[in-house]
Amino acid sequence: MHRSGQARVYELNIEEVVHKWWRCWQEAELEAVAISQCRAQLFTMQPPHSTPMITSERGVVVTGGQFIQQNYHGQISVRSKAPIDILTEAVAPNALHNSGATFDKPKCHPRTRVKIREIIMRWIVLGRDQDDQAGKEFLWLNGAAGCGKSAIAQSTVESCIEQGLPLASFFFNRSDSTRNHAGSLVATLAYQLYCAFRGTEVQKAIHSAIQEDPLIFEKTLQDQFTSLIIQPLKIHFSNHQSMQHLPPFLIVIDGLDECTDRNAQKAILTGLAESLRDSNLYIPIFVASRPEHDIKLSFSSKYLKDIQTGLSLDLADEDEANSDIRLYLFDRFAEIKDEFDNRTTARMLAQHWPGDEVIETLVKKSSRQFIYAATVIRYVGSTRHRPDHRLDIVLNLRPDNGDHPFAELDSLYAMILESTQDIEKVLHVLSLYLMGVDVSCSVIEKLVSYNEGNVETLFCDLGALIQVFKDMYRPYDPEDRPLYLRFLHASFREYLLDAARSKQFHIDMDYETIKHVTHALQYLASCCSSSFNSHSMHSTAGIAMYILYDIQRRSGQDRISQITISLEFRQSMLSFLLKEFLERHSTSTRTYRQLLEDFVTPFLQLLQAMVLIDPTSSYIRDHQLRILRTAFLQKIPQYINDDRHPLVLVLFYHMGTHSFVPKLWNTRWSSIPSSLNHYYDEGDILSLSHLWEGWRTPLGVENNIYHCFVHQLLRAHPSRIVEYARGPTMHERAALTCFKELARTAPLLPSFSGEDIDMIAPVAGDAEDDTYPDLYFSRRMGEWHLLEIQFRGDKKLELYFLLLGYLIFLLPRCGRSDALVAACGEHRTSYIYHPDGPTKFPIRRRLLHKEINNYLARVSPTHVNTLAH
Repeated sequence: MHRSGQARVYELNIEEVVHKWWRCWQEAELEAVAISQCRAQLFTMQPPHSTPMITSERGVVVTGGQFIQQNYHGQISVRSKAPIDILTEAVAPNALHNSGATFDKPKCHPRTRVKIREIIMRWIVLGRDQDDQAGKEFLWLNGAAGCGKSAIAQSTVESCIEQGLPLASFFFNRSDSTRNHAGSLVATLAYQLYCAFRGTEVQKAIHSAIQEDPLIFEKTLQDQFTSLIIQPLKIHFSNHQSMQHLPPFLIVIDGLDECTDRNAQKAILTGLAESLRDSNLYIPIFVASRPEHDIKLSFSSKYLKDIQTGLSLDLADEDEANSDIRLYLFDRFAEIKDEFDNRTTARMLAQHWPGDEVIETLVKKSSRQFIYAATVIRYVGSTRHRPDHRLDIVLNLRPDNGDHPFAELDSLYAMILESTQDIEKVLHVLSLYLMGVDVSCSVIEKLVSYNEGNVETLFCDLGALIQVFKDMYRPYDPEDRPLYLRFLHASFREYLLDAARSKQFHIDMDYETIKHVTHALQYLASCCSSSFNSHSMHSTAGIAMYILYDIQRRSGQDRISQITISLEFRQSMLSFLLKEFLERHSTSTRTYRQLLEDFVTPFLQLLQAMVLIDPTSSYIRDHQLRILRTAFLQKIPQYINDDRHPLVLVLFYHMGTHSFVPKLWNTRWSSIPSSLNHYYDEGDILSLSHLWEGWRTPLGVENNIYHCFVHQLLRAHPSRIVEYARGPTMHERAALTCFKELARTAPLLPSFSGEDIDMIAPVAGDAEDDTYPDLYFSRRMGEWHLLEIQFRGDKKLELYFLLLGYLIFLLPRCGRSDALVAACGEHRTSYIYHPDGPTKFPIRRRLLHKEINNYLARVSPTHVNTLAH
């Protein structure tokens, strides 16, 4: 009975103890819940822990003297933990500069980045900036993705450690969940501060701060930094009589842009700045990041703009950056070659592999960014492959067989592009630059109908790849310089154009080109009632013209005929007010001719291509061609009413049909000799004397569609004005002009000696023409060409040769004219029979003599008989 009674008493006592313990446990749990609910108010940026800090895994219930185990999920109070445990559990070990979680940490190659590292170390050790001014608390190293910021940060930390300088660092990484947020930042920095001052008042201050407030890591970043960094260092420095002899405590934060919460990025910077403001401490804080929008705004805010110095790798000396990359490539390729040659039993690499030319190609492709060069080295340095074969893949000399050399770089590009809010618009704008259009953001906005400032906003999160900058070297008002975009990676262009690499970010240039052409047409249509400057590449109209003109430069007819034509494009082509547009901008010959080349020519090409793609669109072409015919026919009287221009019109009409009227080349194609351009070019409103290139084909450049259209108009149109333009009267006036030019040219010819004869090859008695350098028949084009003298020979002699040919060709087609009859008689007696006359080109002179006699016999037999006697 006694033992049984003792058991009942023991059972009752146990139940009472457990009951009391259970009530305490519930109270603790309620407190934990309340703390959890307040957590968002205390520190909104703290992400949920990936694992609970300390949990009660088992609750114990005693019934009838027996212990029954039940699982219970909850947290015991953090107050029961030691401060050092709270600190270490809040640390992100992977963020340490010497973390064992990452191998092959990026750091500067020996003898590279020397200047930039010297500037940073001078700021850290001496507290002076690169201009020898007092250093500010923050140094912001910024630059494009892959330019080597992390390598510089890592090398800086290692250099400081070698010199015995105390520091704390935090290396953010977007893909590591333990260090892609701000929650563990201050704890990691405080832990390193704790370790740097062992057995000192710093450790005691950190220990006390956590002991007094075990939930310190749930507070704001500013509170954490003040309690765990600022206050311990103030105590430390206050206990020393002179702070001048103490090295500063450096804080290094790398990859701030890798913190996935953009609000947290701003909070980190403003929190650190606010903590430092009234501390009277100099704590240098080195931040390295991409120049992303929120970070740039933070550094320019009132909290930081006066206490930070920016150091941009994007603005660093290009030659210096290229020199560093060149040195890196030379050294690493030499290492790869030595390692391969030592291990291989097959053919060794060539002695000078890979060669200077390849090195320079890779330097250029790197665009001052080390990540490209480093990616190439990692790929080529694979120990499972031949380095020369891998390098050939990089240079596109060998297929990659699915093992793409730039997979790592592509992942970086994709990750950055995913951060943008409107990728479709971003890619559309970038495609404009890929077309070779260097245009300001404001012009883009007008061209594609965006609101003012939209382009800058679109690219605010892409600073790692695309720089938005003010060009200081363009002729603008210094107070109102427009913004431009710049690719920071040459390889990023290749990525966007390669569908296999860029996938959903691929830019289909055919599709985008048609969109840009549509925008250009719509913008130019809005200019039908207003003037604009089509010559300036800084104006929206000039860019719109360039987009249209660029089609014929980059694409042939076969190429553009494969592009899908949108309904919006067709509508833009049909509704374009061509008549009003040309009339509004025909105020000068120069402007009108520029429109013919930059607008009318590509417009005709687009009409033709559109019908090739969809024959049902022919009604659009026919409608616009009728308008053009009417507009051009109205310009022909200008050639009839001016004595200078019949020659221009007639030579254009016959151009290339005979060796006597060849198509001329002198930097560009022309129908009249370049030595006459200064006089006959003025007023040539249809640009019949100045020609330009047409479609590019595998065989060469074709005649441009505009001049073909005008030529066909002159040959086939039944109007009276056209019949007159191609009739005998115009030929007579053209021939008369040639005689006048011949009279000015022939007396200036030099006396010829025997040593000049080798310029003209001997001819047989029955030869049809004199031989002349660079006069030939193009079988592909089906026309005669002559390459004009530019920097050799005598241009007067060449002009004499051409004028003889023109007259031989024109006289049989001329009507009667007293002036022409007189000119024929004067030339016949003055130059052909004169003993001091020219002795060159005997065949042409003989043929001209024959054609003069034929003409005079046809129109004035009496005159011929008089001359004969």
